[in-house]
Amino acid sequence: MQKMMMNETELAARWNLSPKTLQRWRSEGRGPRFMKMSKRVVYPIDEIFDFESRALRAATWAKATDVILPGPKLMDAREISYVTALPLYVFTQKQVREALGIPHRRVEKLIRFDYDEVIAWVKRWSQEAEEQGIHAQIDPGEQRRSLQQALAALPV
Repeated sequence: MQKMMMNETELAARWNLSPKTLQRWRSEGRGPRFMKMSKRVVYPIDEIFDFESRALRAATWAKATDVILPGPKLMDAREISYVTALPLYVFTQKQVREALGIPHRRVEKLIRFDYDEVIAWVKRWSQEAEEQGIHAQIDPGEQRRSLQQALAALPV
């Protein structure tokens, strides 16, 4: 009879890894898909084989998802924060980014921003704020700016 599942210890031994590595992978959403039965974690053999086949490479650079086709230059959160003069947390905090509807792209596990898309978002945001009668008054005596003031200060 062929075994249908492997437990965490067996898989760790197969790949010469620590069981803690598999635990970390599960929390990060990496590794093969698994099933949790009560407190016990098991990996279906088919999922293990599928994960192993996806991990095969012909060369160290030959991972299709790492290849970004030519197109707009994508910026990381720090770069887009710098060029727009908006606070870094707006781009790094997932909840804030989603609440504001900031356009972004996923490249593997990284979040990247297209400058033109972000500027178009700022224009839409500013226009919607104007239509709702929201005006960002900038107080010269104020040391810090609000997010609304920072967005209003961007060239539209």
